[in-house]
Amino acid sequence: MWQYYWILGLGLVFLVLGIYSFRNTMVFLKNGNKVTATVIDFHRYESDGEVFAPIFTFRTKDNQLITYELAEGTDPPAWEIGETTTVIYDPADPSKVSLYSYFRVFIWTLVLLSIALPLIVIGGGYFIAARFIL
Repeated sequence: MWQYYWILGLGLVFLVLGIYSFRNTMVFLKNGNKVTATVIDFHRYESDGEVFAPIFTFRTKDNQLITYELAEGTDPPAWEIGETTTVIYDPADPSKVSLYSYFRVFIWTLVLLSIALPLIVIGGGYFIAARFIL
């Protein structure tokens, strides 16, 4: 029975972290500036073959030129040089950049909640079953 306390507790910890991540993401979206970024080059590196990570450039509202390299790459390249996309950055720290898409912006919230919810259902379900069914 003590295992279910651990499972429920761990689920609640992940839930709190997911809510914290969601809050930080919403603050970032509220305060961030959206701009168009252009692929200017690729960073080539070895990882079970040659992988291409796009390097973007964009200008901030105060006309500062920022270069941003996407953390992951693909083979073949998923982007073409000259291709554009929307990015969002923190005006207080323009080096904090994210591609402006649902998955990229909410990735940590989604991961944390997808771990938390099953743990809460399993851990909490035991106590509900013990109270009403068993």
